[in-house]
Amino acid sequence: MGLRDLFRSRGEMFLPLLIEQSAKTLEATEELQRFVDTGSKESARRVRQLEKEADELRRIVSHELDRTFITPMDPEDIYALSRAIDDILGHLRAVARH
Repeated sequence: MGLRDLFRSRGEMFLPLLIEQSAKTLEATEELQRFVDTGSKESARRVRQLEKEADELRRIVSHELDRTFITPMDPEDIYALSRAIDDILGHLRAVARH
């Protein structure tokens, strides 16, 4: 591994990860709506599953931020956005639990 490899931008991965994390949030929101409308335990279970899947994406974002020298925007902004998406999913999961 040369010096060039160390500083190579891997920042192009963040936008797709954030989009995927957001898509999981949208899907969980739709499942929560089904849960509210029908009381379906399967919809509640699916909300919890989607939250776990999105947690893994958040973990990847955090891990890659620690390893990436050049990012497309401020790393703190990427982290804050991923965290905000995660917070929304946490609230959806909490509602589906009741």
